[in-house]
Amino acid sequence: MIVAKSRRRKARVAQDQEKNLTPLIDCVFLLLIFFMVTTVFKQPYRLQVELPQARNAREAEEKKLVASVTVDGQMEINREIIGQGDIERVLLREKQSTRSLTLILRTDKETKHKWVLLILEAAKRVGVSTILLATEDEKGA
Repeated sequence: MIVAKSRRRKARVAQDQEKNLTPLIDCVFLLLIFFMVTTVFKQPYRLQVELPQARNAREAEEKKLVASVTVDGQMEINREIIGQGDIERVLLREKQSTRSLTLILRTDKETKHKWVLLILEAAKRVGVSTILLATEDEKGA
């Protein structure tokens, strides 16, 4: 009798120790897949420019047109590298797709004025009403 109770107790302890972890692993994989699918990846800018510093900077809230110009005159609009003859056409297309009248101009601090003026004039011709110059905050301020 005592031996039978002991065996039953050992069998019950063995059953308690063998928990099924399959549903837990399934839930972890489902969560992993969910986070992988819903994550938004930000595309880096193709042209690397060193922005000038500013003391009074504010961030742009809505989706806007972004133009970048390097020291040697390479240009991109909304992360699409363009030639000098395509500025106006691409600006107009991007303006229509974003429905924005604001252009953020990212230029290297050593960029020549003629490259900046090309973009400013093209923006004026396509109807961009506001032009913001991108800057970086001063370090240590």
